[in-house]
Amino acid sequence: MPPEISRSRMRSISNKDLFAAIDLKGADLKPVRKAVKAGKWKQAAAAWGDYFSARKEPLNMVAPSGDKPDPERVREAERVVAHEIQGWHDLTYKFGKTVDFNANWGRSGIYGTHYWGWSDCLRVAFGQTGDSRYVECFDDLFNQWYEQRNSIDNPARYDVIFYELGLGGRTPRFIDHYFAYRSTGILRPVTHRRMLKSILGAGRWLYLLEKEEGYRSGNWQMCGSWALVYAGGLFPEFREARRWVKIGVKRLLEHVDRDFYDDGCHHERASGYGSWCTRISEDLLTFSDRIPYITMEADLRAGLVRMYDWFLSTTSPLGESQGFNDGGIGPQDGILRRASELTGDGRYLWPVRDRIESGSRIRPKEPDYTSIDRRPSGFAVMRSDWNKDARYLIVNYGPWGGGHTHNDLLDFELYAHGEPLAVEATRWGPYDNPLDQYFRSPQAHNQLVVNDAPMDRAHHRGEDVAWATGKTLDYFSAIHRAWEGQYATRVERRVTFLKPDYFLVSDAVFEGPQHHAYTWYLHSPARWQGCRSRMLTAGRPGLQVVPAKPSEIHYVRRGTSYEARDGTPGRYPNRYWIGLQKWVRGEGANAVVYDVALVPFKSEPEDVNVSRRAASIGGKTCRPEVARGVRIRGGDRDDLVVYGWEGEDVACDGLSFSGRVCVLSLRDERPVRVAVLDGGDVVYNGSPLISSNRAGLTERNL
Repeated sequence: MPPEISRSRMRSISNKDLFAAIDLKGADLKPVRKAVKAGKWKQAAAAWGDYFSARKEPLNMVAPSGDKPDPERVREAERVVAHEIQGWHDLTYKFGKTVDFNANWGRSGIYGTHYWGWSDCLRVAFGQTGDSRYVECFDDLFNQWYEQRNSIDNPARYDVIFYELGLGGRTPRFIDHYFAYRSTGILRPVTHRRMLKSILGAGRWLYLLEKEEGYRSGNWQMCGSWALVYAGGLFPEFREARRWVKIGVKRLLEHVDRDFYDDGCHHERASGYGSWCTRISEDLLTFSDRIPYITMEADLRAGLVRMYDWFLSTTSPLGESQGFNDGGIGPQDGILRRASELTGDGRYLWPVRDRIESGSRIRPKEPDYTSIDRRPSGFAVMRSDWNKDARYLIVNYGPWGGGHTHNDLLDFELYAHGEPLAVEATRWGPYDNPLDQYFRSPQAHNQLVVNDAPMDRAHHRGEDVAWATGKTLDYFSAIHRAWEGQYATRVERRVTFLKPDYFLVSDAVFEGPQHHAYTWYLHSPARWQGCRSRMLTAGRPGLQVVPAKPSEIHYVRRGTSYEARDGTPGRYPNRYWIGLQKWVRGEGANAVVYDVALVPFKSEPEDVNVSRRAASIGGKTCRPEVARGVRIRGGDRDDLVVYGWEGEDVACDGLSFSGRVCVLSLRDERPVRVAVLDGGDVVYNGSPLISSNRAGLTERNL
């Protein structure tokens, strides 16, 4: 349980108790001490303001706002000066002289509005222009808020003002405002008193919370603990400051050790929250160099390098985050720039090199790998190269990461030719968004869905994972059982990247005694056109979707997830989907199979033909969910992909092998390349192509 909010020690601290909480020793604080002794609180606050204005250390960590005005930030600040407040996300109110901080900001929006993120533009605009109106505006709004804060409605179970994210997000922001304006002479004595009371009350409540509840996974405690470190480190005059710092550092180091996988991914597996928690870890390292009494035994820098490496490896060709879970798609410039600055490593700049200012002391350097399997976080990345036009596909197969996890497994996102061609219906807006449940639903993701029903995501992850990367192909396969408890079904997905041109996605659903309906969902920022034998995204570049056995598809469903007119922010405001629907025809079968080629094109799509080929084991033709081949012909490519079965010798179209998968590339019906994963001898039309028996991927030019 969160600690009780004490009225006298936290919510409504008296002037006497405020100054009693401050160590007023020393010559610099003599005027404050004298006024406090006389009970002259206004004079004491004014004297504190003079002291704080002249105090040289410690200093806060806000980066310089720049010496040239940013027109957009100045416009934002002007709107705030006019009391036009954009609270949480896009909800905006225009107030008169008095701002109603208890306005209808939404059930979750009212919490976000009280983080005060909308006020940052005042500090930035003041730093850029020196215009005192921005300081006067903050002084006025802060005092209005302080006078209203004890009357704010609490629509959920948390107190809007005194809860971990609120105090953790707002307190460092208030501190940064306070430092920015401390030497202007504009802040009134009442503002000094109320600012100190706000910091003191927040520190006391957060200290009790983090001390009494111990380590709790998730971004909330990192946020609250950082506020303790920041407040205690920058206001050592508070008698309680050192214990705030001590417990805050302890909790943050526990999170760095326990909340991040060994591969550097944050356990919530949502890029936005992971980036935020990485930033808090960075700030702790930087801050510890400034504050003498912050000591850490842990090697925080090594942990940060792992975090940075994870972000680099998963970043899209456009330098953007993947949109899984509650992460959303967004530029990675900030975290990758900071990674290069902290480490001196130019690899982190490579995905955003075209957005790096000339004259940077660190030169971008191309990473020495392309495709990579990120375990144990559970993301497999297939990448043709590190250029903007690269073919790129990332598969999500990892564990449940808590409340920010969506109902998806073995889903993927795909980029090519400088565009996101198959990306999911990612989250946007506040959690009050009417589409919130849709964002989380199985149908909003690029995956196979059983009966359009919810899945048991919390207890499942990808199993029996196989991964290989080579010069000519990448391969991923896994199963999941997230519908097994409800429908006795098991889903298998295999993804083969035939470098550098296209991807083959092959799925099988193994049923129990009852038949079910299945839909293979794919989402794109562009509209879909075509029929069951071939579907295309509109516009150029685009994606061609070609299934084998289109006759097995009962219906091709189409729909719109959302469009720009719905208020979607960002570069990709539209989402449209197709759903290839199948179910078992007749009795005697207990599986459904999909084989779909995803072929990006830059200008005009080539004719691509995809056919399923029968495979045999021991001379007997087997069902396709056991073993099968897929032949893909298009342009100058002619590839035969054959899936094996449990080490058995499989034959298909003249190709025989044992192993997990074998890929044979032909030209004019003659083999030119072959690859086998976890296999033995490979023979084509009686001619041996590979004679070995080894684990891993074997590739050979013929």
